[in-house]
Amino acid sequence: MALPTVALNETTPAGSDYIRDGDDRIREYKKQNREIMEVDHYYPSSGQNAACGRHKQLTLIEAADIGTVAEGLPILGAQTVAGKPELMYVSEDGDVQITNAGAINVSVTTLKTSLINLLFPVGFIYVTTVATNPGTYLGGTWAACGAGRVLVGKAATGTFATAGATGGAETHTLITSEMPVHTHTMDTYDNTEAAFGTRVSRISNSSSGQATTDSTGGGGAHNNLQPYIVVYMWERTA
Repeated sequence: MALPTVALNETTPAGSDYIRDGDDRIREYKKQNREIMEVDHYYPSSGQNAACGRHKQLTLIEAADIGTVAEGLPILGAQTVAGKPELMYVSEDGDVQITNAGAINVSVTTLKTSLINLLFPVGFIYVTTVATNPGTYLGGTWAACGAGRVLVGKAATGTFATAGATGGAETHTLITSEMPVHTHTMDTYDNTEAAFGTRVSRISNSSSGQATTDSTGGGGAHNNLQPYIVVYMWERTA
């Protein structure tokens, strides 16, 4: 930064100076103040711009130690670390070194881990048609889950009210109570009598009771599947 073109003399004007000297000092102060402020701010001499006072940059002065802070008064500053100025953030909980040797102070591994934890937290379900365990390229611990099952959104009440609950079946065999009300047909026979002289012989008699029809059907299970696509599902466990 260039030095302000006007020096600031805090001893003038003196109390014994002419009043007109005060006008000069006011103009000098206004000019120097603008020249200092416009180092980091947009500060045209006209002062007539909507962007006046907005930051152009943030220039920090390197310090050997920017110290500690009180609660609620954090510091963002440039502190000397190993002979180089590094950007530091200091709160009441301690120092955080933001840069290291001119680069963001975070390793690729640490950055990747942070992103994975943000985007794929523990409990996340990853769905893919690729058989590779996502931990291979994402990191973290993943376990295959949901074998032979589809996903359904959690409901407030009812069958789907508990996250992680399982149920349902690929096939199902109907039981009597699940069958619709229906009827069967059956053959019937009339009673007959035969006369032999003066005697009547009853060949068949009617009787009350239950009759059972012949059985039909195979009793096998029926398909219970909705239209589907088979995928691999993995749950992040750690």
